[in-house]
Formats: sequence, C-alpha cells, structure tokens
Amino acid sequence: MVSKIFKIIYTGLLLLATLPAIAQQGAILVSGVVLDKDTREPLAFITVQFEGIASGGTVTDSLGRFRFRSHQAAGSLRLSAVGYQTINFPFNSATALNLAIFLSSDPNSLQEVTISSKRKRYRNKNNPAVEFIRMVIARKDSNNARTTDDYGFKKYEKLTMSLALAKDKASQSWILRKYPFLKTGMDSSGIAGKSLVPVYLDEKSTWNAVEKQKATKPIFLGQNQSRIDQYLDEDGFDEFLEKIYGEPDLYDVDITLGNRRFLSPIAQTAPLFYQYYLQDTIKNVQPHLIKVNVVPRNKEDALLTGFLYVTLDGSYAVKRADFTINEKANINWLNDLKLSVEYRTETAGRYYLSRSTMSMLLGVFKEGIGVFGQKTYISDGFVQGGNYPYALESHVKNEGAAAGGIDRPEQLSAIDQQALNNVDSLKNSRSFRKSMALSAFFISGYAPLRTFEFGPFSSFYSFNAVEGSRLKVGARTSGLFNRRVVLDGYLAYGTRDHRTKYGLGMTVSLTDSSIYRFPVRAVSVRYNSDIRIPGQELSFLTEDNILLSFRRGSNNKMWYNQKFQFEYLHETTGHLAFRLGYRNQRIAPAGILVFESASQNNTRQKVDQLTTSEIYSELRWAPHETFFQGKRYRRPIINSYPVYTLRAAVGIKGLLGGQYNYQRFTINVSKRFFLSQLGFSDVTAEAGIVLGSLPFPLLTIHRANQSYSNQLQSYNLMNNLEFVSNRYASLHIQHSFNGFFFNKIPLIKKLKLREMLTVKLLSGTLDKSSLPGYNSHLMLLPSTPDGNRLSGSLGHIPYIEGGLGVSNIFKFLRVDLVRRFTYLKSRSDVSEWGIRMKLNIDF
Repeated sequence: MVSKIFKIIYTGLLLLATLPAIAQQGAILVSGVVLDKDTREPLAFITVQFEGIASGGTVTDSLGRFRFRSHQAAGSLRLSAVGYQTINFPFNSATALNLAIFLSSDPNSLQEVTISSKRKRYRNKNNPAVEFIRMVIARKDSNNARTTDDYGFKKYEKLTMSLALAKDKASQSWILRKYPFLKTGMDSSGIAGKSLVPVYLDEKSTWNAVEKQKATKPIFLGQNQSRIDQYLDEDGFDEFLEKIYGEPDLYDVDITLGNRRFLSPIAQTAPLFYQYYLQDTIKNVQPHLIKVNVVPRNKEDALLTGFLYVTLDGSYAVKRADFTINEKANINWLNDLKLSVEYRTETAGRYYLSRSTMSMLLGVFKEGIGVFGQKTYISDGFVQGGNYPYALESHVKNEGAAAGGIDRPEQLSAIDQQALNNVDSLKNSRSFRKSMALSAFFISGYAPLRTFEFGPFSSFYSFNAVEGSRLKVGARTSGLFNRRVVLDGYLAYGTRDHRTKYGLGMTVSLTDSSIYRFPVRAVSVRYNSDIRIPGQELSFLTEDNILLSFRRGSNNKMWYNQKFQFEYLHETTGHLAFRLGYRNQRIAPAGILVFESASQNNTRQKVDQLTTSEIYSELRWAPHETFFQGKRYRRPIINSYPVYTLRAAVGIKGLLGGQYNYQRFTINVSKRFFLSQLGFSDVTAEAGIVLGSLPFPLLTIHRANQSYSNQLQSYNLMNNLEFVSNRYASLHIQHSFNGFFFNKIPLIKKLKLREMLTVKLLSGTLDKSSLPGYNSHLMLLPSTPDGNRLSGSLGHIPYIEGGLGVSNIFKFLRVDLVRRFTYLKSRSDVSEWGIRMKLNIDF
C-alpha cells in the first residue's frame, strides 16, 4: 500500500516537473508582416493579439513585422489601428509562420478625424500631451542607466546592405543581366515594391565598458564580414558607415545621420519643434504603456515622425519607440527611413537601450537603383560597478571569422547569409573587378596599370600667367609593387616659361601595413623643383588642379622652389601624431615678383635666390578621429571632437647653405559644434609667431584665394602676397543652418536649399625686426614694376571678410556671396564683393 502511494506521488511530481517543457513544446511561433492593402507599404504600430484574449500579443515594428509565441495550435489574430479596419485573421500551426496580412483603410475613421467646423490651433500651454512629455523629459536622466559612472555591456552590431530594385523592373535590370548570380536569394518582402539584392554584411560582438563616464577601448569578441579588399579598405568603409548610421538612443539630445542631427522627441527643447498627441493606453503589457503620437511642427525640418511608448507606472520612462521621417524633410538621397528602439531595465530599475534598428533606402532617383541598409544594435548583460565578465586588458579580435563563429543573440536570416555568397561571387567576377578599378580611379584620381598608377588626372593640364599652359604626367607604385614602399614622381613643363619641373619621392612604412593605414609609422624622402604661389596651402587639391586655373585678377606673383625634405611620421592608436623632419629649400622669384635689397647708396640690388635650412616638427592630437580609407588614400571624417596641432621649425644658418637663423611656432585648434536643429558650426582658431630678422618670403604670408572656388581656410577676397606678418592670430567660423530658415518659407522650401554663414578674422603685426626700413640687409617688400606696393603688414584693425551662402543647389553645389569689410582702399586691385562656388555633397 505504501509503495503504491509513493509511486502515485512520484508520478505526480514528475508530471509537474515536465509541464513547462510540455507547454514549451506545445507553443508555436506566430510571425509575419502587416501591409497596406492598397499601397503594399509595411504598417508600423499595428496591435496584434489573439481574438478574445486581453493579455499577450505585440505591436508591429517599423518594418511592419511581428513575432511571438502562441500556445494555441489554431485561432484568430485580431489586428487593429487607428485609420484602418479591424480584422480577425485565422491561422493554424501549419500556416503560423511568415504570415502576410493586408489591412484596408477605414474611410469613416478618417472622416471622423479630419472633418471639423473649425480646426483647433495646437498649443503647448494647457496641453495634456505636452505636460506628459515634460514629465518624461524631467525624469530622463534618472531613468537613463548610462548616466552612472561605471558600467559595462555586451553589444552585437549587424549592418546589411542590399541593392534595391523596382520589383516590376527587376528582371530587366542591367545589374542582374551583368551579374546573373545575384538573382539567387533576392528578397521581395523587405520593402514594398522593391526587390533586395544582398551585397554586404558586417557583424561583430564586443564588450564595452565605461569607467568614470569615459568609454574604454572595446574588447572584440568576434567579427564576421563580407570583404572586397582589392580596391577598398573595409575598416575605413566601416568608419564611414558608422558616421552615417550612428547609434540611435532617444536619451541622447540628437540622433545622428551623417552630418545631420535628428532632435530626440524627449530632448529638453523638443516641445519647441514637435507636436504630441496622447493616442492610446496599452494594457496587455506590464507596466501599462501610454502611446504618444509625435509629429514635427514643420514637415521640412529634420525631425522624426512616429510613436513613443511610455511607462504608466510613475517613472515616465520610454519603453519603446518607432519612427520614420516625412518625405518632405530637407534631407538628400534618403527615400525612406525607419527607426525602432527598445529599452530594458537594469538591476536598479533604470533603462538602457537593448535594441535599435535603423533602416534606410538611399538613392539618387526614387525610381532608380537604390541602396537599402539596415543597422541593428543589440545590447545585453548590462552590469553596474565594474564586475565584468571580461578582463579589460585583454583584446581579442577575430577578423573574417566564419559564419557561425560569432556569438549572435539571433540567427542570421536567409538574405544575410546570401550576402556572404554574393560577395564571394563578385570578387571572382572579372567585370566587377574592372568596375571597382574604375570607381577607385574616380575617387583617388589615379588609373591603375599593374604595378603603377598614373595620375592625378585633374592635373594633367592646367594654366597660369607665368607658365602658360602646364602639361604634367605623374605616377606612383601600387600595392602590387610593394605593400610597404611607395615610389612617386611627376614631370611638368610650362609652355610660356619653357622650364621643366619635376618631383621624386619615396615613403617606407615601418610597420607591416601600408603607409595609408592608421596608425602610420613611416619615413619619407622627397625632392621637388617646381613653381608655387606664395602662401597658398591646400588640403586635398594640388595647386595645379585644372579647377584652380580660373582666377580673378592677375596670378603672376610666384616663385620657383627647389626643396629637399626628409621626414619621420609616427601615429599612435590614441590619435596622437608626431612628425620630425629636415627641409632645405632654395627660392627664386618668378613672374613680376622680384627679390631685391636696398644698398647703402639707396640703389636697389637684385637677389637671385635665398636658401633656408631648417629642422621642423609637428604634434597633432585628434581624439576619436576616423577616416574613410582606401588602399592608396584616406580622408578624415569630421566629428564633434576637437583637433589640436602644434608646429615648430628652427632655421640654422650655415647648415647646408642656410642663410638665416629663425624660429617659427604655430598652434591650431579646430572643432565642429553640432547645434541640433540649428545646424552645425566649424570653428578654427590659429596663432603663430616668427622669431628672427627675416626677409618677407620667410615670414607668414597669409593664405589668399584668387580662384573662384570657395576655400574654407583661405581668405577669399585677399590677394596673393597682400599681407605678411611675423605675429598673427585668426578665427574662422562657418555655420550651416541645414535649411532651418528656408524650410519655413513657402515655395522656397520645396527646393530644399540650405543657408551658410561664414566669418573670417585676421589680426597680425610686422615688427621692426623684419621691416626693411630698419634693417638694410633685408629684402624690400615686393612691388609692381610701376612702383605700386604688392605686400604690406596689417594695421591696428583686423582683416575681416564674411559670406552668405546657399548650399544643396541641385544637391551638390554651394554658392557664396562674400564681402570684404576692411582694408578696402589699401590697394587699387581690391575686390569688395565676390562670388565663390564649391562642390558640397551631404545628407
């Protein structure tokens, strides 16, 4: 009898223990997408729950998708949303996956919303929705888990890129005819009306820690990436995409999209730019949520449109949000954007970003081939106070790991896997390699030919008043010649001065990487014999670029320069760069420029040339700087961090022919300030001093611009050689309003133009140590053949010029009206007004 009772109890306990497993085995997965029946567009924020059951269910995300588990093998799903007819959709265990559900708009519902005898004006005052949002804003910092000093979390990132083809024209697309293997694995459900061809995948897992509110270097736990390494450095491409997509978090003031900033709907100033409407109360989750509709006050502004889901438990915390942008927003190339973010609570009850998904459809033409990209962030394991599962001093990076070698919180989809296959096929395609070579040619300006690259093509022909027509050929070695050694050279000839110019150089990397891959450690030696415009310094263009040949006024004040230079460059992973070098140069006048000194009997004596011999150094710190990096070039990506540069040079008389002793020091600080809806400002401050009694070619010749191109770091209405100094300070401010004012003007706002404001100030002196009148051994300041002064010093008032510009003309052109405010009568050839243009491509 006892044994029978024992068996019954044991059997009952065993059944109780297996109930969870039985329940889990009985649960089926229900998933699908909800689309508009007429437009086939995905519908976000649709409530999906079981018919007759108040609890459970979910809400569709920004792409119209839903996914949850059901303990029912069959039944009906109830789908409802404002503006759409509520329906019951049947399902069973055999059809529960990948449902496609279409909703029809409810005309009666729309009429009830829009028909009114008098439209009530929206106001913030006495508005319950605004008062509710102000409570969310007031508690934002206390709800944000990232405001604590020390924490760590595991983060998974995945970026997928696909070509987006019009679905009805995909079969006739030239790219599919050229690369037929791309037809395999095309996805037609991701975007309504589009077929997606996956071509890029990058996923990585990292451990991230913050100590005393300062982020430490991430620890790489694994990475899986489709790479096309022949012509593009994927690490630099990743940095570029990182800037475009950012890491969206509503608890930040802004959400980043390239150089554009979307003001967060819960930022302190958000009620000035957004309208809020209390939409619904969601009671099938705990805690209950308030659904808040958010729309921009001005549809052309770079603002978000969508819904916030805020907890109704007194904490006023954002639990979830789904957004898109208005198609009228002043943003280039962006045909569609969808953003979804979700938050979880950590042990102290504060919220951290657990998942975000940003998808963008980019294209020059709305109906042409576009690029669809989707960036997903998933954070997990949020830990406070330094009790981390990974040692911060360890650093593991698994590049190019095989698929499956990374710890994913969710499995790759079929289209993600297809991206890996497509990239492998593209790399083996001869036609694709030729296309990539052509793209690399347009980006770098060099045409590859086996072990050599010829260019830059923009300098093959140019012209100026001294040389006449300038013909030039140049070449450099490619990576096939040697990965660590680069040889380069050019040969040029002027048809008017009948002189040959040339340059030869060699750079050797002291690391196992190329001389372009950060961090660089290299030595270089170079010799040039060429002609130069005094004081001109260009960042990314050569002085003989054909676009700079068109200039205002006379461009006949130049000098011939023979220069030998040896340099060592050392960059650190902390973005601290150090240069140390030796430079020896000979300078001889060209054009109408004459070097002459006054003798004791007041006669002028010509000077054929002057020689300098100097040791120079540069210390540059650019914290968190990133680059768009190719195999043979790299371009810095501007962020919000300052860049500090300190330069010093010491001239030594008697060293290899040097004629002068001097010391030169310069400090430069530049920074971009992002001001949310008011755009951003680029600010550069610089100061310099030259010590020694020196002729004018060795003083600071201030950067003048006589071309019609807008050069940001030069003075657009100053003439070449107009001002020289041995002490100076300058401030350049350029602000882009990103259409803040134009977006409010009827008709004009349709053009999506953007306003620019520029102010440049320069103060400088030329003391007695370098004035020829006080030092008979110095060269006279230059003048024209008829005795008019060419160069002089600044007086007690600064040189000031400013400009008002309009950018985004045809989405690529910027035009500025510039004005000079001071020193208008110092010379007869001064221009008070001018027009400058610049190619300017941005979001």
